[in-house]
Amino acid sequence: MSETPEPPDIHVYFITDKPEEPSWDFSWMQLKTNAWTAALAFIPANIWAKVLHDVHVQQDLSGAFFMAGAGVVVTVTRFVQKRTWTRRTLVWIAVLGAVFALPVFNAMVNVLTGGGR
Repeated sequence: MSETPEPPDIHVYFITDKPEEPSWDFSWMQLKTNAWTAALAFIPANIWAKVLHDVHVQQDLSGAFFMAGAGVVVTVTRFVQKRTWTRRTLVWIAVLGAVFALPVFNAMVNVLTGGGR
């Protein structure tokens, strides 16, 4: 009356080859391009740092941080739209100028360690 179903076929595969070791691929960072564009941006970044320092002296630190942040946002946005070496250099100018002129490291240490309490 009722038929018993056939047992399912079970297949077991043994792979004897070792899987490939993961290789570290840092090509997405474009280290060589970033190094020479950062070197190219060093002198203009010092000029931008002087401008930010003048803003800090004449206004206050928040004005200088706002101006530096606006510069970074604009240059990064333009770089994302079209990735060229000139726009990458402008990003380095904005970032390095902000780091040279503003107490970025003190603020970062205070945030990470809670030293600003």
